[in-house]
Amino acid sequence: MRSSSDYALPRNAGEVRRLAIQAEMLAEATETLLGALDLRDARSCIDIGCGTGDAFEPIKRVAPRCTRIVGLDLDTSPARGRLAEVELVSGDLFDTSLPLGGPFDLVYSRYLLHHMPDPVAALARMWELTAPGGTLAVLDMDQRATTTYPEWEPYARLEGWIRALYVKIGLDNQIGHKLPHMFERAGIGKPSGTKVIGLIRAIAELDEFLTLLLEMIRDKLVVNGVASADEIAVLEKELASAGQLSAVYCYRPTAVGVWKRKA
Repeated sequence: MRSSSDYALPRNAGEVRRLAIQAEMLAEATETLLGALDLRDARSCIDIGCGTGDAFEPIKRVAPRCTRIVGLDLDTSPARGRLAEVELVSGDLFDTSLPLGGPFDLVYSRYLLHHMPDPVAALARMWELTAPGGTLAVLDMDQRATTTYPEWEPYARLEGWIRALYVKIGLDNQIGHKLPHMFERAGIGKPSGTKVIGLIRAIAELDEFLTLLLEMIRDKLVVNGVASADEIAVLEKELASAGQLSAVYCYRPTAVGVWKRKA
C-alpha cells in the first residue's frame, strides 16, 4: 500500500506477534462497534487493513447472512487460515484493478487510518466501496489520553517518542476524535453514530507488547532523530522490568468507532 500508506512498523514475526496482542486488547472495542451496527441483512463485507484477520469471526457473528467476506491488506499472510471462507486480497486500497468485487454491505477498517498520510482520501475510497444501504465503520486510536497510574516514567517516555515519531513522518496517532470531521471532509456526511471505548490494563501485563513495540520502531526513532540508540537501549531494559511492577495500571489509547449508513 505504498501509494496510500507509510506503515510505520516493519512486517516481520515480531510485528505479527504485536498485532496479535493488540487484537486481543481491541477485542471488546471491535465487538462494541460491530454490535452497534444493524448488519442482519448484510451479504458482503470487506475488512480493509485486515492484519491478522481477528475481526473476521466477529463480523460473521453480527452479519449472519453474509456469504462473502474479503480481507484486504498489503500482506495478508498473517490472516491465512483464520476463517476458511474469507477471500484474501493483497494490495493497495487505492488500486482499483484489485479483484475486490465490491461494493459491499459492510466496509470495515480498524487501526489503519493512523498509518495513512491522507486519511480523508482513504475514507473517500472506502465510501466508494460501500453499497447503497450499506455501512462504513471505522475504528481507530486516539493516543492523547494514554497514561499510567501511579505514573511510570518509562511508559511516558515511550509514548512521547511515539507521538514525536508520528509527527516526523507525517502521520496522526491522535486521529480518533477527528474521525467525525474527516467523514464530512471525505464527502461521507455526518456519522450515523459513534462509540468511544477505553481500556485499562496492569502495566505488568503489557511488558511483551511494549518491548515488541519499541523493537519495531527502533530504526525509525533513530533515523528520524527522535531518540538515540543508547537512549533506546536504556528504555528497553526499563520496559523489560514492567512485568515485575505491581499496582501500576495503564490507560491505553482510546479506541474511537465511527460509522455511516449509505442512503
